[in-house]
Amino acid sequence: MYFECRHIMPNGARCHSPALRDKDYCYYHTRLHQRAKSSAPSGARPAKSSPEDPLKLPVIEDRSAIQVALAQIFDGLSSGKIDRHTAYVYLYGLQIASQAVERKQDVLPFKAVESVTRSRDGQELAPKLRVCDPPDDCPSCDDRETCKDYEPAEDSAES
Repeated sequence: MYFECRHIMPNGARCHSPALRDKDYCYYHTRLHQRAKSSAPSGARPAKSSPEDPLKLPVIEDRSAIQVALAQIFDGLSSGKIDRHTAYVYLYGLQIASQAVERKQDVLPFKAVESVTRSRDGQELAPKLRVCDPPDDCPSCDDRETCKDYEPAEDSAES
């Protein structure tokens, strides 16, 4: 039995990798969130951004992230937040990223996360999801009585 990673991708789907023991995220997303936290400015963020603030593009982990990043770049360019040269560099990076992402995946997932919770530091988390291998995990599981997959062995009911 294990829990799935609670990271929500830019397209609304959850990561299906196993979460690290006693953590909300898998190895990759734990490191990703740690890097994001360490690069965040300390103290309160200003309520209004200035033209000198860089764009905060999403991590390019799927086709939806590319769409979000494109919208942010075009918005930044049209609002004067970034100049043409900076937009060109961002767009060139997205062009490279678009060649590396999986094209077989839909931009919008078949099954998106339907509810979210927030961690102590404000990150959105997908609902906790336990993955087990019934019936092998059932005898040792603390939640077997409330699990929809639990089917008690018939011979133990006869005893």
